[in-house]
Amino acid sequence: MTTRSWSAIGVLTVLVVMAPSSSASAQTPYHTALNPRHFPVPDTLVPNVEFWRAIFSRYDSTQTVIHDNWHLDIVYAVVDVAELERAGLSPVTVERTRDRRVREAIETYQGILRRLAGDTSVAVETADLERVRTLFARSARGADDYRAAAERVRGQGGLRDTFGEALAISGMFMPGIERILAARGVPIEIRAMPFVESMFNYRARSKAGASGVWQFTPATARIYLQMDSVVDARSDVWLAAEGAAAMLADNYARVQSWPLALTGYNHGIAGMARAVRQLGTRDIGVIAERYRSPSFGFASRNFYAEFVAAVTVYAERAELFPGVEPLPPLRFDEFTPGRFVSLLDLASLTDTDVDELVEMNPALHEDVARGVLLVPASYPLRVPTNRRPEFERAFAQLPDERKRSRQLTLTYRVQRGDTLSAVARRFGTTTAALQRTNGLRSANRIAMGQQLEIPGGTGRAGWEPLVWTPGADPSVARARADAGTAAPQTHRVGRGQTLTQIARRYGTTVSRLMQVNELVTSLIYVGQLLEIPAD
Repeated sequence: MTTRSWSAIGVLTVLVVMAPSSSASAQTPYHTALNPRHFPVPDTLVPNVEFWRAIFSRYDSTQTVIHDNWHLDIVYAVVDVAELERAGLSPVTVERTRDRRVREAIETYQGILRRLAGDTSVAVETADLERVRTLFARSARGADDYRAAAERVRGQGGLRDTFGEALAISGMFMPGIERILAARGVPIEIRAMPFVESMFNYRARSKAGASGVWQFTPATARIYLQMDSVVDARSDVWLAAEGAAAMLADNYARVQSWPLALTGYNHGIAGMARAVRQLGTRDIGVIAERYRSPSFGFASRNFYAEFVAAVTVYAERAELFPGVEPLPPLRFDEFTPGRFVSLLDLASLTDTDVDELVEMNPALHEDVARGVLLVPASYPLRVPTNRRPEFERAFAQLPDERKRSRQLTLTYRVQRGDTLSAVARRFGTTTAALQRTNGLRSANRIAMGQQLEIPGGTGRAGWEPLVWTPGADPSVARARADAGTAAPQTHRVGRGQTLTQIARRYGTTVSRLMQVNELVTSLIYVGQLLEIPAD
């Protein structure tokens, strides 16, 4: 197709990213932030590292770098849509314009490269032609590579502003991550991995199903983390850091190379072991350049270079991101109950906001905050700093019937025509949770008469939540009195009434009603007598 002059499609031309001098070799430390014994940077990888350093610290998210996806020292241009954001256009409009400009830029440079390869049917501006020829000459790439290079033109979005935000967020977690890595005997440089994996985005989700700051896939998470119907440790930065450190230590034990152990985190350690056998080397530079596998694509090939770039940019954060201050470290105590217990009970007796506990324990399923599921007996519940003794006393005050030896569940006997997905919908859970709870390998194999455990049953099949009769336990009554609870009036639940309606009627809140009545869930039933707080 006919290509346009670069000036006609409104992009900013930049110089090629040049590799530093040969002093940055495998024998000489590439950067003081890296232990060269653990993390060597071969000369062949230096251009890649420099490219990612620029992506992390020079180019913002409004910019897309057009480059060769194999030789990262060949940078053709930068598409910039910052002026659209400054003009106040909608994000959708900005994104569509960016996509169009990037597509046009890629097509333009593909045409220029085909012309340089001898395709005279492509019309290009002489200046653009000579500039690309110069890029290849300066990066020591042969002219016979032009045709292949036309298939390698790629766009990479800038991440400088995102990296800056991640730096601020990292302040909350980095001290804890460093302690975990030290305890596991894993190199301190690994602390930079969340910048590569997720930019410290707690809610990051990948197309492959990877989740959390450390981007564990479900299959790998089940090996190294607690992951069940109550706890998903991937959502917790520190719990996932424990798993990441353990996984990387296992990877290293298998391939005896930290660069390969890291690449195996992204690509799979079996693939890295295969690369070592095929090529007869553990040199990450050789493997990145010569290893061929359908799954060893751009992301895997560049994972180590991205990691090295993140380590060095993090080390230079004061110079590269002036004015960006890390948030203060999160502080807390931990309390492991030893029995299954309601989070609402602990919050009530300690006069702690449930939302505060939820925020401190992101690995817990949302049903724990609703009282539908209990805090697991062995779970290290985070509580506000210096308040562990208070939670221990509250737990001791609870009557035995409020401290269980197993999770809240109900059972259901499979009827004719039932499917697992239908049972899941009926009880407000998921097919995956039913499979995990009942040890089912297939979601399609249940039999009539089979008894299923329903995790965190919501009461739709007649299950009544545990009701803690106010005042039944003297220690609890004292605890409530100490908390300053005023004498309440009562309300008998009528047909069709909900806790929300009752709370609105008496000018209180659902959480306050649940607290005063010691309700494990928001489920109520006709005829139930509720206390209404006088306040």
